Amino acid sequence: MINKYYFLGHETLTNRGCEALLRGISRTIREQCPGAEFFAPSFDIENDLKQWKDAKEMGISFIPAYHLPLYVRVWGKIDKFVPQIRHFWIPSPKIPNSIRQSFRGPVAGIMTGGDVLSLDYGVPSLIKFIGQAETFMAEGHKLFLWAASVGPFESQPEVEKHVIRHLAKYSGISVRETSTRNYLDGLGLRNVKLVADPAFVMIPEPWDISAILPASPCEGFLGFNISPLIKRFRTDDAHVSEMELEVVGFLRDVIKKTDLSIVLIPHVDGANSSEWNSDYLYMKRLIARIDLPPEIITARISLAPRDMNAVQTKYLISQCRFFIGARTHATIAAWSTLVPTISIAYSIKAIGLNTDLFGDLRYVLETSKLSRMALWESLEKLRTDEQNIRKLLEQRIPEWQQRARLAGMEVFG
Repeated sequence: MINKYYFLGHETLTNRGCEALLRGISRTIREQCPGAEFFAPSFDIENDLKQWKDAKEMGISFIPAYHLPLYVRVWGKIDKFVPQIRHFWIPSPKIPNSIRQSFRGPVAGIMTGGDVLSLDYGVPSLIKFIGQAETFMAEGHKLFLWAASVGPFESQPEVEKHVIRHLAKYSGISVRETSTRNYLDGLGLRNVKLVADPAFVMIPEPWDISAILPASPCEGFLGFNISPLIKRFRTDDAHVSEMELEVVGFLRDVIKKTDLSIVLIPHVDGANSSEWNSDYLYMKRLIARIDLPPEIITARISLAPRDMNAVQTKYLISQCRFFIGARTHATIAAWSTLVPTISIAYSIKAIGLNTDLFGDLRYVLETSKLSRMALWESLEKLRTDEQNIRKLLEQRIPEWQQRARLAGMEVFG
């Protein structure tokens, strides 16, 4: 049995969702193969080791990641203006030899899923990860796609054909939503298994959160996560500012109209502490715009630190009475700890996961419809349905945790 695994599609732990995927997958594999070892690419090995202090004990070795090659970036710029280039050439960047030497010998590959095989991050990013996988499989290694969201690519037929040819080479494919399975089935792929996201089996790590909670617990905490990615749903700076004022107005309404206190919980931080894509810095600016007396802000609202790791973040979320979040794995952390949750949906992931878990989209707020009133109505829905949601989660989460482990069956045959 192969007991060494290389994680493709992974580059950083700044996104706690990526960390949750690695933790969940490695835990699942080690339940079957206790001595398993894992190679995880990283752009910042030193900080990733600080964040995941017992990584080595869990068999994780961080190895260098590599940036998108220049010629792929150039191809991407040409593709924007001359999309016909896809008819003649779609690049397939290889894993550099210096990195491939890190995992010589018998090793299986795991494309860590998430949504790297989608258009969410642009075609060049998609091509980079496909190129990694093609390199890996060309050397005779087995590769498994683990609990992924894939596509859709209907808007770009040439890319879709490229992805189909690529996925047909995998030794196993598992996906985390029925919508993704149906999409891939419709493309003629027959090696697709429906599972659940590995983050459902990640165990939260209890720690002293008393210093970061609002001074007044009142009737419990509303955990709230908002991402700077929501800005792309507004056309200009004026509309972005208007949307942000709607969010600020909702937070003020929670304080003035309810006895809940609020914990703002970052789930993704910018690389090297940069502002780009940093939940922490984005929400810090939002707090500064809440026009309430400072003593009320201190008593009722807090911003969790940016240096929590995935298991610490999951524990903090588990202590909330309700949760409203934009980041997919923040909502998974809430569901899997039985916290009634509203998903602020900016991609197909939240739509698919909610549909599978609840049977409909009653607990989804589409980002394009984000407003002060929509947020308030969503919170009211959670307050009204609180006990029913908890009962439903108590019933379904153990089933989903078992489904999360099914992806390992693909690897162990």
